[in-house]
Amino acid sequence: MIEPILADGEKIILETQGSIQFRLTWQLGHLFLTDRRLIFIQVATILWECRLDKIIDLSVRRRSWLLGIKINQLCIELTSRSRIKNVYLAFAGPDKWVDVIKENMALMLAGRWGSNGAEQESPGNA
Repeated sequence: MIEPILADGEKIILETQGSIQFRLTWQLGHLFLTDRRLIFIQVATILWECRLDKIIDLSVRRRSWLLGIKINQLCIELTSRSRIKNVYLAFAGPDKWVDVIKENMALMLAGRWGSNGAEQESPGNA
């Protein structure tokens, strides 16, 4: 299995095998959650990726999968080129992923609010 190329300081939080609804079919591969983005890789090709700050909502939905079998799938609602889009991923334990993704989204947002680009100074002892 090939792991995604990460930016400086980026780290993988979770990874799993699964499938993604890509166009009209389901594609098998590996899903990675980093502290900045979600990445779905098939062999050595990135089929899909998104930054965590582009995600509007996460949910688990019971939907048809291969051969019409209904299973729980992770639904990611995101903004893409000024429109809202849903991406569906099928893998074991999507409920756990919702919680971990939301936690990392919050940490990413908190990191942005914690720094406004100015140099931070320690308070004086005066």
